[in-house]
Amino acid sequence: MSRLPSSLGACARSFFSFGSPRLLGLQLLAAIAARPFLGPPRASEALVVIAIAIYWPLQEWILHRYVLHMKPITLGGRTWVSRAVITHALHHENPVELGPTLLPTSTIALLVPIHVGGWLLLSPSLGFACTGVACLGAAALLYEWIHFLTHTAYKPRTRWFRDVKRRHMAHHMRDPMRWFAFTAPWLDDWLGTGDPRAS
Repeated sequence: MSRLPSSLGACARSFFSFGSPRLLGLQLLAAIAARPFLGPPRASEALVVIAIAIYWPLQEWILHRYVLHMKPITLGGRTWVSRAVITHALHHENPVELGPTLLPTSTIALLVPIHVGGWLLLSPSLGFACTGVACLGAAALLYEWIHFLTHTAYKPRTRWFRDVKRRHMAHHMRDPMRWFAFTAPWLDDWLGTGDPRAS
């Protein structure tokens, strides 16, 4: 096993050596570069930013709690386990392996066109769609970065990231049915899956 990166620069180089962060980064850069050519921003686009800031931490917690930690389902005498659950279980078995901290590149390659197409289909204008792509893409990239960074040897310098890392390591080492949040760690306290001993 190679040594885990410990400096922020080494962590970033390692992070962007994987395919999924590169795809998410390209999507974000393309949306940021395109937005100035699609007319002046409208006030309604601020609602997109606010909505995504509220939506992202909630869906992050829900997916981690109810999808990635889903129990096997038995139907007709057969037991079914999703690929996402198996992958996440492997991540729990070996939390110092950095690759499995990230969503698979094939998953991101499938989701990016769906994401862009969804915004184009549902938005009132190209500018609005581009803002949506940029904001939701930035949230996804931030989530991937935070999760990746918690599994490196990087020592947190801010109180918020110390809290995130402490809680996530407790999720791995103490109780996999607690501490599901990343970008908003206090969500676990609100939703009953936190523990003051981890704070």
